[in-house]
Formats: sequence, structure tokens, C-alpha cells
Amino acid sequence: MRQVDANEVGANQIARRLGKSGVAFLIALLLFLSFYLLGKAVLAAITMVALVPLGAIVIFRVLSYIQRHSLWSVRNRLLFVYGLMGVLPIMLLFILAGLSVWGLTNDLAIYLATSALDRRLESIGGAVNGLAAMSPEQRLAVAPEIEKGFNQSFPGIRIYVTDENGDHKYPTGSPALNLATGWKDAHGLLVWQEHFYGWSHRKSPQVEVTALAPLTDKFIDELVPNLGTITLLAEGREKAQAGSLTIHLPPAVSTFDIQLVLPSTVPHYHLDVPNKTFDGFLWVHSRPSAVLTSFFSKSEFISGTLYILLATVAILFLLVELVAVIIGVRLSRRLTGAVNQLYEGTRRVLLGDFGHRIPVRTQDQIGELSESFNQMTVNLERLFVVEKEKERLQTELEIAREVQGQLYPKRAPPMRGLQLTVRCDPARMVSGDYYDYQEIAQHKLAFAIGDVAGKGISAALLMATLQAALRAQMAQYLPTHGNECSQLPDIDAAQVVSKLNKQIYAHTSPEKYATFFFAMFDEPTHTLTYTNAGHLSPLLLRNGDVIPLDSNGTVVGAFPFSKYDESCIILEPGDLLICYTDGITEPENAYGEEFGDARMVDLVKKNAHQDDQEIIRLVLDAVREWNGSPELHDDMTLLLARQVQRA
Repeated sequence: MRQVDANEVGANQIARRLGKSGVAFLIALLLFLSFYLLGKAVLAAITMVALVPLGAIVIFRVLSYIQRHSLWSVRNRLLFVYGLMGVLPIMLLFILAGLSVWGLTNDLAIYLATSALDRRLESIGGAVNGLAAMSPEQRLAVAPEIEKGFNQSFPGIRIYVTDENGDHKYPTGSPALNLATGWKDAHGLLVWQEHFYGWSHRKSPQVEVTALAPLTDKFIDELVPNLGTITLLAEGREKAQAGSLTIHLPPAVSTFDIQLVLPSTVPHYHLDVPNKTFDGFLWVHSRPSAVLTSFFSKSEFISGTLYILLATVAILFLLVELVAVIIGVRLSRRLTGAVNQLYEGTRRVLLGDFGHRIPVRTQDQIGELSESFNQMTVNLERLFVVEKEKERLQTELEIAREVQGQLYPKRAPPMRGLQLTVRCDPARMVSGDYYDYQEIAQHKLAFAIGDVAGKGISAALLMATLQAALRAQMAQYLPTHGNECSQLPDIDAAQVVSKLNKQIYAHTSPEKYATFFFAMFDEPTHTLTYTNAGHLSPLLLRNGDVIPLDSNGTVVGAFPFSKYDESCIILEPGDLLICYTDGITEPENAYGEEFGDARMVDLVKKNAHQDDQEIIRLVLDAVREWNGSPELHDDMTLLLARQVQRA
């Protein structure tokens, strides 16, 4: 296998990251810089046309990459914003200042070079115009003197005169000019035999005067002393060059006094093309200090005060920018540090660490935000403790509910001429309502219903106490070993309730009490003996009439000296006894109106022919619909006892 070079791998990775557009941009940038430094202005301009759209694509790709990978954190976003608001304008300002300096220096340098050249060429034109205005005799005498005088400033100058005295050349050994026909008055630069000349041509019907002064490298270099290197170039029909190709620059006065290449175009003539100008190039290699010094003639203001002023302004600008950067960095670090601490704090909270606190170091909005977060974690920690306690209590309530469910009778009593049907819907997890039934000796059936004051756990505990006390009393009336012939004491309902009252009072707090209804049904005689201790009077439905049962005393558990009586009623076939708690009749609708006994009785009457379970369901559903609330406000218990004939 071929060994892959590490440089090749690195190049491939760079190319893959840049993409085709990035690689094309780098190639175009290198070509532009090469053409610009080599002075190929046309090729540099063509390259710039391709460089601009490629640069826009690369900038878009870079910004997209930054947005995806580098701007996730707040700190990077702030730095990016600071760069856009601070660094980028400063860079643009420096670029603008650099371009302004370059443009000003270019104009000044070109102005100095071209104006110096034009002044020299104008002197030739002045001499030619003077000769053309003279008489032939004067020209013969003056022309040699002019040629000798101009030799100092234009070495090798030649003057050609054609008038009525014939053709004359100065100096006399000059080569023939051989001007093409059609030339009119002209002066300026001339390219002839691949050399630049300063020339002037004046033609009239009487005389034609032409002066040619070769522009040597020394002449071009001395146009503007201490400016730098000036070069004339001509391309196209005939190439020519004047001025040194070796760059000679004045010394730099500072680090920023860099070399500048300043191009411009200058028109010139070709000797064999009458009256038509061509564009040549004038290049000036110089420095900003040399241009300014040459333009202002080495003024003390330019060389001293102006540089000091510019340096002072630049230093002040940098100091202000440095202070702004320091302040911005401190503010951003404070802000991003607070955001990072909040982020770490939220991560700790998500992991269940509610004890984490953010240090508060400032009294500004960030400090208040940190304090709010700390207070929030304190509240969350407290709520978490409360929630754990709530879960514990919920578990205990579930256990209590299961325990309470074990206290209620598990199966219906055997048919003894009285059919019992009961249902209890607690308002909470556990109920304070109580019901119980038990078969006892001598063909008797005892049943009870009660309502403990309050709700929840305390009411459920009292209900359990009530159930235990009643079962303890009823145990003495149960036959032993299935021997129903054993002599058992007669049950006194009032005595049972009285003993129950004393037990409840003795073993519960003074404010705890319960309403209680206790009844015994004797099957042979169809007699119902009962004691109602402050409970809602059960209702007996007989042939469409409603007969409320008696109340025989106050609630149990409130007073130890309470006295209770008992009542007796003979049930007839078809009788229906309704025993209920206040959770059936007291719920209110949206207008504050209670459901009431009448609505319950009417509903039972209308459905008396149906099964007792269905009657109970209809009553409880009606109460819920009347109340309109998804939660019960009180326990609902309904017990139906129906007299039936035994088969």
C-alpha cells in the first residue's frame, strides 16, 4: 500500500473544510496579490471581478460554520457581537484610513511627477513657439543658442527648423527627423525608436519648428528629488521605457511608512502617427512620508507638528479602544460567568442537588438574579421535602385505606327476611362514615350506620375505634361453637349505644364524636328495634308514604352521662328502610341549594321496583351531578334495608 504523506492528509483536510469555493477564493486571492505587486493592473482588475463573489460565498460559509459550532454559548455570542460592534468597525476604519492615505498619496505623487514633467515639457514648447514667431534671420542666430542653453536641462536636445531659408538642424550633426505629413501643432511626450522624448511641434505656412529632447533615466529620476523612483512605460504599437527599473526609496520614518506603488496613465505620441495620442503608464514607487514631504516642500509643520499630532491622535485612539476592550471583557466575563453559574446550578437541580448555591458578588440585576435562583432552590428543596412527606403520607393513606377496607363487612348477611344493601364512597382516601351488620343468635340481624365528625385520618381512626367497640359488645351475643341453643342475654339497643358512648368518650379526645344508628331485626316477629344517637333519621317507605324513625338521644362520644332510649317498629312486606349520611343530602349546587331529603326520596320512589344496588347507584350519581364538582366534599354512605318474604 502507498504511504500517505502527513502534509497530503493535512492539505486534504483543509480543502475539505474550505470546500471548492474556499479553494477557488484562495487561488484568486493569490493571483490578485501577485498581479498587483507585479504591476499588472488589468489582470489584477480581472482577478478582482472573480474575487468579490467568491469572497462573499466564503464569508457566508464561515458565518454559517460559526453559528453552528461556535455560537452555542453566551460567551461566544457576546464576543461575536463585540467583534461586530467593536473590532469590525475599527478594522473597517483602519482599512478606510489606509485606502484614504493610499488614494491621497497616489494623487499627490502622480501630481508631483506629472506636474514636474509638464513644466519641463512646457519649457520646450515655449522655446519652439518663440522660434516660430521670429523672422528667418533671427531664427538663424537664436536657434543655436537655444539648443546650447537647453543642453543643460535636456541633454541631447535637437531642434529642426524648416523655413524660407531651407532646412536647419541643431546641432548640425543630428539625424534626419522625417516627420510624416499631416502633423499639426503638438507638444508633450513622444515615443520614437523605443525611447521617450519630450517634444514640441509648431507648424505654419511660413515655418515648421520641431524640438526633441530625449528623456534619460537620470532626467526622470531627478524630476522630483527624494520622492522615490519614477518610471515611464509604453506598450502596444511601440514599446519604450524611461526611468530606472531599480527601486530606490527614501528611508522610512516609522513602521507604518510602507512602500507604495502608485500607477497613472500619461498620453504620448508616436512619430509616424500624426496627431494621435496613445496611453502610457507612469509608475511612482514611494512612501507616504516622502510624498507629503515633497508636496509641502519639507515644511516644518509636516515634518514635525503634523506627525506628532497624528501620532498623538493614534495613541489616544488606541488607549480609548484598549480601555473599552478591558471594560467590555470584564462586563462580558461577569455576565457570562453568571450565566454559566446559572447553567451549572440548573444542571445540579436537574440532578437533584437542591443544596447548590450561586455566590452573589454584586448588587446589580445579575446579583438579584443569582439571589432569586438561590431562593428558588431553597423553595424547591422545601417543596421536595414536602413532596417526599406527601408521598409518605400517601403511602400511609393507601395502607390505611386497605386497613379500613378490612374493617367493613366482607359479605352480605344471610337472608333473614331483611335484605341489606350498602355502599360507601369516601371523599378522601379514607372515610369517616361507618356501617356494619352482623348475624346474632335467635334469628336476629344487627346493623348500624354512623358518621364521624371530621374527615381524613382522624375520622377514620375514630371510625375504627367505633367499629372495634361495637364488635366487642356484640361478641357476647354470638353463639359459641355453633350452639344456637345456648342461653344468651337479650340485646338491649339502648344499653349497647350507652356503653358505646362511654367507651368512645373515654378513649378519644373531647372534640371527637359521631352520630350513630343501631338496629336489630327479629325475623320471626319482623320487629325492628333501634336506637338513633343523633344520626339523620332513617326513612321508612311504606305503600308510597315516608315514615321517619325516632331519635333516641344525642351523639356518641360527646358526653359520658348521655341517656339513650330504644324504639320498635314492625316491618311489613315491601317496606324499604333508607339509612344515609349527610354526604347524600347536604351537597349544594352552583346556586347554594342543597340536594335534600325530598329529592333522594323521590328518586328512590321512582326506582323502588329496581334492584337495590341500582337504586344506590342512581342516588349517588344524582348527588354528584347536582354538586357538579369532580371531588366529593363529604363521605357518602347509603344503606337500604328491604323487608322480603322468605320462600
